[in-house]
Amino acid sequence: MRFLAGLVAIGTLFAQQKKHAEPAPAVFPLEALRVEGNKKLTVEKILAVAGLKIGEPVIRTDFDDARKRLMETGAFQSVAYEFKPSMDQKGVDGLLRVVEVEYWFPYRFEDLPATDEALRAVLRKQELILDDRIPATKEVITRYTAAIEEFLGGKVEVTGKVMSDVPDQPTIVFRPPGARPNIAEVHFEGNEVLPTAALVNSLAPVAIGVPYSEATMQELLDASTRSLYEGRGRVGVSFPKVLVEKASKVDGVSVTITVKEGPSYNLGSVKVTGVPPDELDGIRNIGKWRAGDIADLENVRTGAIKITDRLRNNGYLHATAKTDKAIHENDHTVDALITVTAGPQYHMGKLTIDGLDLLTEPQIRKVWSMKTGDPFRPDYPDQFLKDLRAQGVFENLGETRAEKTNDEKTHTVDVKLFFGVAKPKEKTGVKLPGGRGGIHQ
Repeated sequence: MRFLAGLVAIGTLFAQQKKHAEPAPAVFPLEALRVEGNKKLTVEKILAVAGLKIGEPVIRTDFDDARKRLMETGAFQSVAYEFKPSMDQKGVDGLLRVVEVEYWFPYRFEDLPATDEALRAVLRKQELILDDRIPATKEVITRYTAAIEEFLGGKVEVTGKVMSDVPDQPTIVFRPPGARPNIAEVHFEGNEVLPTAALVNSLAPVAIGVPYSEATMQELLDASTRSLYEGRGRVGVSFPKVLVEKASKVDGVSVTITVKEGPSYNLGSVKVTGVPPDELDGIRNIGKWRAGDIADLENVRTGAIKITDRLRNNGYLHATAKTDKAIHENDHTVDALITVTAGPQYHMGKLTIDGLDLLTEPQIRKVWSMKTGDPFRPDYPDQFLKDLRAQGVFENLGETRAEKTNDEKTHTVDVKLFFGVAKPKEKTGVKLPGGRGGIHQ
């Protein structure tokens, strides 16, 4: 036993001596530090969080800590680092290679007992790396909700979720947990030009029963009530105040919108740009706009839709139009600009017919009026089949459909017509679509 105890003691002493004999890791100052992969965040913000300082000594654990601090922000999918001796061999050159979280969103607050300005000020004060757009990662949401709850004295529980109240505009909303109350009543005040009943009738059908949020309400007003005013020349109408209260007789909230109608405006000029030269004559008087008339911007938007419909029907399948306005306060006039993006013109390619016999198919091809090379009319194939059915050309006609295949390189469209069980009527002499003869048995 004494012998074993002696061996243990000798081993312990040897281990201690070996430990004291190991040299400490070499420490060199950081001479340069680069950042790669950042797209949304500046190098300065990334380095501020990383905490690595030029001129200070660094070892591997310092880079490990920098990586950890960056990942804890919730702004990165990954962070990697490299370091090597500097050119003069007197220090270390470092590299931080980051991959940021892909999707970032604006944020707002809802149903919290503090102003937007106060809450944003608190978040900016505690935030080293993010700004008005943030990723919806667990780290970020947790950090923001904790800061808001602390500011509110711990009296309100806060959640943060991505919501799409406005289509194609997802937003992170910080609010108390639980469902939003539904809109039960809508009221207006401050209106003179339009009667209250007309305003309520424009908004109530689209708003009643919808969960309330400020963004949703503004979107509904823009889509319904605003167009009523813009049809009366009140292009500067605004809704500066929305009062939300618990409805007294039904479950939900009562919403009262204050209207600021503004002065009436007359139409100045309406310009249309981007229309292909061969289409100019066709759209010249499409809107019948006249300078000096009441500025009906809804009519201008309707005209823009008519222009794109015409272009698409003439083969410009991807035609779009954007309407902008320039308001002149000095003389209360409005100039409108319709910017058309026509895109390429598509032409009819190959016609294929499936389901008809060798005698009937050629007859159908004869009355198909859109020939190879013609501007492609996207509604024609379906209308062609609809007319065939309406005229009773076939007996026992089953399902029909038109399949259209676009070739984005040649800008042609091939069409395949599918016929179910179909038998031409005997001796009908029916005139087929296109006005070019019929089928006679």
